[in-house]
Amino acid sequence: MPRRRDEMVPDAEFRSYYDQPVIKRPIWHEPHMPAYLYLGGLSGAAGAMAAAARLTGRDRLELAARVAAFAGASAGTVFLVAELGRPMRFLNMLRVFKLTSPMSVGSWTLAVHSGLTGVGAGSAVTGVLPAPGDAASVASGLTGAVMAAYTAVLLADTAVPAWHEGMRELPFLFSGSALASAGAALMLAMPRPPAPPARRPG
Repeated sequence: MPRRRDEMVPDAEFRSYYDQPVIKRPIWHEPHMPAYLYLGGLSGAAGAMAAAARLTGRDRLELAARVAAFAGASAGTVFLVAELGRPMRFLNMLRVFKLTSPMSVGSWTLAVHSGLTGVGAGSAVTGVLPAPGDAASVASGLTGAVMAAYTAVLLADTAVPAWHEGMRELPFLFSGSALASAGAALMLAMPRPPAPPARRPG
């Protein structure tokens, strides 16, 4: 028998199992995890900019980008280890490499990217071993692209609905914000161009 128009189905009420949250609250600490996300993205984008500057002959920009990439990776690693609580937890994630695990890929990306940016920045500042330093800087452009986007994949792989539903958009959002952060840092590091001479009246 069909329902009459006035016999509407009542609105569903949100209820959880035994009044427990549907998903667990993130246990990340502040400012550790937000700082790592910011610095890791900045380092990745700066590494890509350093490689681009190297290939296009922009020496001053390359130097600033190499140093910014290494500084961001180093400081970000410190915040990540502080978030994990013990350094051995980070080292344990390097015992296995799994392409199907965003955390495993991210851990190895961070380790390789930090090493490459360290070699690139050290060579640029000291002038020692320029050829290996240049090669490391160009390679950090590849790891930097992964570094800038992998945290988005990591967050989208969780059970948080807002992050999981945005799995296709988050990598673009994180990459764009990483480029903006690195660009702002390099603008502060680069010298300002000289002001044009004032034109005399008449």
